[in-house]
Amino acid sequence: MEELSKIEFLSEKNESLKNVIITSIIEGNDKEAINQKINTEYDKIISEIKENSNIQIITKNRKKEDIIIIVEELILDHIEQSNLRRIESLEQKLINNLDENSYSELIKLKSQLNRE
Repeated sequence: MEELSKIEFLSEKNESLKNVIITSIIEGNDKEAINQKINTEYDKIISEIKENSNIQIITKNRKKEDIIIIVEELILDHIEQSNLRRIESLEQKLINNLDENSYSELIKLKSQLNRE
């Protein structure tokens, strides 16, 4: 859940869906209740995901453990891409205005990516 909460979606409706899932888990709702809430409130998004997602093909005929590994890899990749975008933004900021705080944040992000 910690990894899920770190993901930032560009689309407001996707971000909203993520927040509903996290809130439902925190509230202790079971899987069936969460699915019902999502299917009721976000049926259009779910349909779009099913239509436009390669994940259906990737997960077909796979064991649950394999699917979990794939999802974890996707989450890590998404986090890495987000960090790279932040680094690019900070580098641009430094080019425009040399600021010690921005430089420190940039160094911190780069060292974090190197550890991963």
